[in-house]
Amino acid sequence: MSEVVLGIETDVNARWENGVDHHPESEKIIRILRDLDGKLLGHTLDISVGGDGDNGEFMMYLLDVYFEAQDKGIDIKEILKGVK
Repeated sequence: MSEVVLGIETDVNARWENGVDHHPESEKIIRILRDLDGKLLGHTLDISVGGDGDNGEFMMYLLDVYFEAQDKGIDIKEILKGVK
């Protein structure tokens, strides 16, 4: 179920189904967190990327919403208020 708030698709599955690319900062952050988790926490968070449905993939889609809002000058709190 697609849910667009202030011009931003907030439905993670819709973003995936529509082939929306990840924001470069989302990819950078999740890959860094994955590496830090591995080196410093022994993979406690089990962040995985590179396949559909990985938890890192979902985290990137959430960050994509944040960065897309930021790029458009929209406060993420406004996005959260608009999500049903």
